[in-house]
Amino acid sequence: MTRLTTERQRVRAHTSQDLRAYGQHYGIDYHFPHLGDRPRTVVRGRVQELTPGPGMQLVASDIEVLERYDSRSRAPAPLSIIVMLEGEAEISLAQHRLTLRPGMALSVQLDDRHGLSAVQPAGQRIRALTLGLDESRLTALVGEPVPYQSSHMRAWRLPATLRSALEEAIDTPLDAAAQRLQLEGLSLQLLAHGLPDTRRASPPASVSPPAPGEQQRLERVREALRADPAQEHRLDALARLAAMSPASLRRKYSAAFGKSVFDDLREYRLALARDYLTRGFSVQQAAHFCGYRHASNFATAFRRHYGVAPSSLAEHL
Repeated sequence: MTRLTTERQRVRAHTSQDLRAYGQHYGIDYHFPHLGDRPRTVVRGRVQELTPGPGMQLVASDIEVLERYDSRSRAPAPLSIIVMLEGEAEISLAQHRLTLRPGMALSVQLDDRHGLSAVQPAGQRIRALTLGLDESRLTALVGEPVPYQSSHMRAWRLPATLRSALEEAIDTPLDAAAQRLQLEGLSLQLLAHGLPDTRRASPPASVSPPAPGEQQRLERVREALRADPAQEHRLDALARLAAMSPASLRRKYSAAFGKSVFDDLREYRLALARDYLTRGFSVQQAAHFCGYRHASNFATAFRRHYGVAPSSLAEHL
């Protein structure tokens, strides 16, 4: 039966205390690095809790992030599927890191030793879904236990038709009985795409972490990007700084930090641009100062990263 009250459909403010109470229910620790102990509104929007089928829990969020918050799960989970429809989050599990962007999904299995961590930057709208299945329901659907020896996550791209159907189901919900059937069908589609491969006899091989000396040189490259993101950094020059070939730099940088060299550079540039915008500079000025030659390219990248247009920040100043 779908558990959804009228109150939960309304737009409302959620404070740091609200999120901590939510975390106690779902086994998630929340941290607010810029707030201290004083309760403040962290997000504003809708959070819906639904049960599309037996042993299945679906949480749909459509929120505006007003203050950065970090979260870390502390409960084992046989399988959770996280879908990002709008906005971005920095995700980490053990030594693996990635940026969850619109149109991406993440299949996660958690043991009792490693939790999934996420950083939600302020100044963006997030529309996301989290589907959780208990072990008995997962086994019943698959026909056999889904083994996992340790915490694991796998990112994958949502098919366009499934993404559109999920957005429609959340934006224009049907009546209760019809909605339950609709969401159960969509949850099964998510499971079909996000199910771990039970044919694997062992966990998938992972990229070997860089050696200590290599890690220091990779940190040197990352610091160069962070210190001057507006500069036109070239891969061959960065490779010389790391004392390795360009191909090795690409491979080892991704293994060390969970993202490519130029993904990191783009994020540093956009963070710098956001700072300029909040200080009153125009979109064109912010684009120029952070290394973009064309304001239109900058606006597209900014919207994809933060979920809002850069002009919206300038307009509210």
